[in-house]
Amino acid sequence: MTASILVISDLGKLFEIEAAWNAFMNKCSRNPFALSGFVKQFMEFNRSKGWNPLILVISVENKIVGVAPLRMRKKLGVRIVKFLFKPWLSPDFIFDDQYREICMDHTLDFIFKNLGCHRVDLTMPAESPNLRILEQKCKSNRIHFYTRPAGGHRIISVERTWDEFEESRGGRFRREFKHIERKLDRAGSWRTLRVENWNKGSDTIRKILDVERMSWKESRRARIGLEKDEDLLMIWEGSQYTAGIEPNLKPSVWFLELNNQTLAYSLVLEYREMAFIVKTSYDERYKGFYPGIYVNNAAIRELFNRGLVKSIDLLTDIPFQRTWTSNSLPKVSVTMTRRSVLGTKMRLMLACVRIPFSYLRSGLERAKWNKRRHFRRETKSTKES
Repeated sequence: MTASILVISDLGKLFEIEAAWNAFMNKCSRNPFALSGFVKQFMEFNRSKGWNPLILVISVENKIVGVAPLRMRKKLGVRIVKFLFKPWLSPDFIFDDQYREICMDHTLDFIFKNLGCHRVDLTMPAESPNLRILEQKCKSNRIHFYTRPAGGHRIISVERTWDEFEESRGGRFRREFKHIERKLDRAGSWRTLRVENWNKGSDTIRKILDVERMSWKESRRARIGLEKDEDLLMIWEGSQYTAGIEPNLKPSVWFLELNNQTLAYSLVLEYREMAFIVKTSYDERYKGFYPGIYVNNAAIRELFNRGLVKSIDLLTDIPFQRTWTSNSLPKVSVTMTRRSVLGTKMRLMLACVRIPFSYLRSGLERAKWNKRRHFRRETKSTKES
């Protein structure tokens, strides 16, 4: 069986195969961020940060059977490859089950032989069917393969009614949200509002950005020199474009409003019987109302009541998400190298801190001399006693 690889590093090539790309993703993936509209955003973003998009499209008989969405950077002669998406978006290889092993063979060959890469760092869902095959292929090709835990993402199973779900969470769950509602009642007129099918002229994104500017995240962004939430804007632009060409993707935003003031929002994507709560934020001035938790709960409740999804992915695993579920699916960080991992790490460390090797060597020699001197002193004192 002959397979071919198309390497996509610019938007033009992706445009040419967009229909076939999205048809393949609808068949083989439940991750909406693998759809073309999002991939275009991620490609441009990574390029602006000094990475080269490197998407491998594997075909058999002119039919797409696998996609490896990657990015590559070269620093001081060391070529590093990672997934195109950020780890919190649960990136993975997207392979047709029938061709999974063939796709993995071609992907590894291209990365390590054609490109001559030294190191690959990937964060993947621990339940990925690609993980076991990837490890097997690395062993057979004498590629060093290492894994370590890398957090997780919380999943809510939508397999019952909302009332049954509330009951399963215990009496405290209901009391907490009733308490928030009483506080809102005393403060004035309030409502939750769901917005979908917005257009470019709508004020939906303006309301979202107004909340972001008043959120606790704004001071954090200022400290690290970011003017805006780049992930939010990428996903917003990607969802607008993709929803126009892909009927399986349904983006929506839930707002919590008090006296005509927007307190919080949740951005949700529905795709192939799954819902993804992508972004949530709240106005810091109203944190006493727990607006972020309340608007999330409103979105989750309606997703239950509409009955169109089977699970809700919260994408991350942070403490406040335990309000709804204790079910967290783990992720793993995978490192693959052709040379010693220690040697590669040392080169990268020296590149970051820019320490001359001669200085590092002299420091190591001083440490060894001090250790020997300390040992001689201990031996002498033992003999004297």
